[in-house]
Amino acid sequence: MTPKRGKGAELANKGGAARGKYLTTETCGLGLFWSWCYCLWFVPDVYAGIGANLPGKEHAWLAVLGSAAVVQFLVPIFFRRRSLSSFPRLYVFVPLVMFAGTVGIELSYSVFPSVALYYFSSTLAGVSSAFMWHQWGERYMATKNAKVGAVAFAFGVVLSALLSTTFVLPTVLSDICVALIPLVSSYLLSCSLKTHPAVVPAALLPKASRKIGFGAMAKVSCIAFIVCAVCTFSWASSPVLQQNMGRDLLCAGILVGAFLMVAAALPSLLFGSELPAGRLLSWTCMLAVVALAMRASNIAALLPLSFVLSMAASVALDVLLVSYFVSLVVKGYTASTTAFGFSEGFICAAMVAGNFACKAVFGQSDGEIAAFPVELGLGLLCVLALMLLLLGDQQREINLIMTSPPEASEMERNSKAIADEFGLSAREYEILVLLGQGYTTQSVARSLVLSPYTVQTHIKHIYAKTGIHRRSELMDYVNLKRTTYHE
Repeated sequence: MTPKRGKGAELANKGGAARGKYLTTETCGLGLFWSWCYCLWFVPDVYAGIGANLPGKEHAWLAVLGSAAVVQFLVPIFFRRRSLSSFPRLYVFVPLVMFAGTVGIELSYSVFPSVALYYFSSTLAGVSSAFMWHQWGERYMATKNAKVGAVAFAFGVVLSALLSTTFVLPTVLSDICVALIPLVSSYLLSCSLKTHPAVVPAALLPKASRKIGFGAMAKVSCIAFIVCAVCTFSWASSPVLQQNMGRDLLCAGILVGAFLMVAAALPSLLFGSELPAGRLLSWTCMLAVVALAMRASNIAALLPLSFVLSMAASVALDVLLVSYFVSLVVKGYTASTTAFGFSEGFICAAMVAGNFACKAVFGQSDGEIAAFPVELGLGLLCVLALMLLLLGDQQREINLIMTSPPEASEMERNSKAIADEFGLSAREYEILVLLGQGYTTQSVARSLVLSPYTVQTHIKHIYAKTGIHRRSELMDYVNLKRTTYHE
């Protein structure tokens, strides 16, 4: 007799299966990318090793961020028609350059104190990291994994583990650990390529139909840019950064951000619900408001907490923005290169802008930070409040275009856009509209007074021109991918 299994055993089994889906090769690869960024610049034993006699040392990580941001925006332009997977040598070249750039950053202040080598290595690391980010974005979307909670969960787990490890290791071992991250990431990427060798991107909606999604994505990116820039300005201008505990608080802020992402993904992990990335973005903006208010108060007891919360908000924005756009890619409103380029490009640019704004207001970072001006604090709080309101509007807009079934007129406009883009004939357009409304081949034939054989021939022509080969996929495409049809 087979023993009965209790609910606890069933939940444990479901949880184990869910974790298996969440900690995939692709999500862990994305987590490794983020871990490399944060461990390299924010772990005390790595960053504190910089020689005191090396001029301009505090600008090196801005060189990484700046060069990465430029490439993040250029990749969607130059790789619109060809995926990165069509250039197999990049999968070997990119991690090696990233590894060399990391080693160059570390050696240029410990073995060869050269400013030129330092900045050259920083630029190499930034450019190559941007390419690796897009490679992992392609890989993630190739698996058709629409679970945005998987990105947040893997990020929190991988980053927490690596940050804690490099934090406790001696300087030399920390440097080695960080330098090896790109190579480990490359190994996981090769494993993913073997599992999913062909990149089959989601079919994009016609240009006329995906303009709305692209516009909403651009607006959310700009909002996240402003919020992240303010958060960076807040923690970069904090006096605690110049104190002995400043480096430890950097790690604490990153860990808090990682833990927040794990906590946000737990309901999705345990109960199968979707990660409310848009709502979490709003809550992150609220966290930024609280942190800025503490910073602007100039109360010494609140400054460490303000520092940690500002850093945590920056980290959360970094992850939530790409999680927010994954669903847009799955629905065909944008290509993966655009979504991943926008998400990381705007965050990198925001951190650069926040740091330069800090230097413009407070002067050099190695000097004593002056008191935070009250007028500036009130002004920035107003800006964040405005961004919070705008983000709510954009969240509703994206939810509408993602989940609301299209009206008949909207579906017809999309059918016309499909006909124009793929060169469908007038008869094929008529049949496409009826198919989108749920007509069968027989009912289309009766409606248009055609033989079923003729209708079937037109449908085959539609399949050939659009590159879609199943009735359910065609109906989903016509209806803006807001509903799922089964054959």
